[in-house]
Amino acid sequence: MNVRLDFKPFDLFWMNCQFNMLFSMLTSVDNSYKSAALRNDYSYIVNEMETPNNTKYNELTVRPAINQYINILITERKPLNFESKEQCLKLLKELIKKKEIVLLGVDLFYWIPNSVCWNKHHWEHYSFINGFDEEKRAFYVFDENFNGYNEFEIPEDRLIKAVMNFPLEPHAVICKLSKNIEKFEPSISEIKNNAGRIVTEISEIIPTAFWELCEKDFIEGHMCDLISTQIFQIINRHIANQILMQELESEICDELISKSLVKYCIELQEGWNIVKNKLIKIYYSDDKKSLGNDINKKCKSLLFKEIDMWNMFLKYTD
Repeated sequence: MNVRLDFKPFDLFWMNCQFNMLFSMLTSVDNSYKSAALRNDYSYIVNEMETPNNTKYNELTVRPAINQYINILITERKPLNFESKEQCLKLLKELIKKKEIVLLGVDLFYWIPNSVCWNKHHWEHYSFINGFDEEKRAFYVFDENFNGYNEFEIPEDRLIKAVMNFPLEPHAVICKLSKNIEKFEPSISEIKNNAGRIVTEISEIIPTAFWELCEKDFIEGHMCDLISTQIFQIINRHIANQILMQELESEICDELISKSLVKYCIELQEGWNIVKNKLIKIYYSDDKKSLGNDINKKCKSLLFKEIDMWNMFLKYTD
């Protein structure tokens, strides 16, 4: 028996597990929500964090605004806990047969091969279950690895191991989806308002020094993987910005300006990828402080470049 739900993974770009899981469901229900996923309703967030070695540092992340879409899609959440391995498998299969939406709590250490956590980090999150195959003794889940967000086949024994090592409650969440999801209508005025807000937010954080860690933090590797993931989110946001600019071509007054805006997005992707690669070099370098200063200079230049991009967009759109 092979049972699948009627959802397709949202793999146009990757932001985080919650964002991609949400838009996998939304775009499967109504494809107009692809435009909602592209909308520039994101913010750069700076938080003072602390490493496992008690080093305080400023973390830079890009955060998509998704609460309104969660409220559009999900009408009810019901917690679910498992008493045993056998009950876990039985309940999951029963729920999937009933076409229920199940978000399963898993320890990512055991979950998806070729991912940042696979056999390295015990990070936990909720993964979307899209079906199962009785003959293969496997489940189908939406999640991410180094190749992006997609559907993966998970053997039952690995699923049980990941679930049994999940340290939180509830072990799973059953979600009810709205039956009255209205078509999404993109708005150029909202995109322009977001552009102005992003310019203001970036201007406020530019003086900040990011990711100033001690040598031990880098040597242990955990922080390197965490920050690389956060930078990868920024890269992907600029992939989304590139697609957004291409879709807004008719709203931009000048064809050359339209091409310049796409070029900005590509250069920002390339620039943040350089930052990510420099971060990895710190891991092996003897001169970590110098490379760290170099990374911060590059970050600031990229943030200024994004300000220029959005200012150009605001100047040349109707």
